[in-house]
Amino acid sequence: MKIVHVLYSGLGGHGNVFFSMVKADIKKEMEYEALFYGIEDVREEYIEQCIENNIKYFFAKKNPGLDISYYLLIMKYIKKSNSDIVFLHGSAYILLAKIANFFHGKKCRIIIRETQANHLKSKPQWLTLTLAMLLADKIVCLTKEFNDQIKKKINFFYRNDKVIVIPNGIDRDVFRPREEKRETTEFTIGMQSRIISIKDLITLLKSFAIVKKYADASGKTLKLIIAGDGELKEELIRLSEKLGIKNDVTFAGILPEKELIDFLQNLDLYIHASLGETMSTSIMQAMSCRLPVIASDVDGINNMITTSITGILVPPKNELLMAEAIIDCLENLIMRQTLAENAYQYALNNFSNQIMFNKYKQVFLFKNR
Repeated sequence: MKIVHVLYSGLGGHGNVFFSMVKADIKKEMEYEALFYGIEDVREEYIEQCIENNIKYFFAKKNPGLDISYYLLIMKYIKKSNSDIVFLHGSAYILLAKIANFFHGKKCRIIIRETQANHLKSKPQWLTLTLAMLLADKIVCLTKEFNDQIKKKINFFYRNDKVIVIPNGIDRDVFRPREEKRETTEFTIGMQSRIISIKDLITLLKSFAIVKKYADASGKTLKLIIAGDGELKEELIRLSEKLGIKNDVTFAGILPEKELIDFLQNLDLYIHASLGETMSTSIMQAMSCRLPVIASDVDGINNMITTSITGILVPPKNELLMAEAIIDCLENLIMRQTLAENAYQYALNNFSNQIMFNKYKQVFLFKNR
């Protein structure tokens, strides 16, 4: 069975889920192709993994503004793939996939993995999801809560027979704890994400500035590393200068997987400041590396973390409470270790890419009546 995955070319959950699925297909039961799209060039790491796994890939790059040729190129590639299944990582291109399918040599099935946090969806995004309910063969939601929200929102257009819940999974053999913790006098905090408006990175910097003053007064050395890139990076660099923490904050850029693992394994504390997620891959990876986690108390995160047990949840856009949580972790080694171990055990039980693949396989092999 041949599946073409249509996914974003840059940093994000699309690529992580796709390659986690490929790695979990140990018996090579499926044939994969990848159609990358977006304004960013395809990540070198994605290209390397496609070559390593013998995956044919294409790239449709979008120019600024209305780019008709870009949409035509996506339809052309979907048709050219001659696949059995078109797997869309998001419902944005459902209409393009349906039109391409109309001219397809063989009628393929369209499966959508819906990823955008519901409370952050724009009206056009709700419209494409509603269309997807009518035009797609199957829609995968990542959590029951996410599915319930969609059902309530689109009401009459919701199709219960088309929707299935499959949580994301990661390769836990890759994202694992460091065998021996590094020796250092620094306390290192980190976050990885795209540097865009739906992440609450301004709050993270403001809270770090508060904690930095406390750490300086108590003789502790504090460092913040932000891994990722995006349109707000320069704004955040200017803010770090204004807050007087420029020399203590490192913007590491987008890290390839090997460097990302090293980055996570060398952290003392992981923070995920966000205004909303669907199911955060970054948090999954941090928990699987046995890290204590502080995260925003928003949809798509608070269903992954039980506060004070597998992590600490703080309200978004509240730098004082985030700073307080960081200081608590900074001062209490036993609490950090307990949170980290609980998070790790939760990851072992819930974040398997093998379980994820087996559930998707059932969807791939299911034939609509």
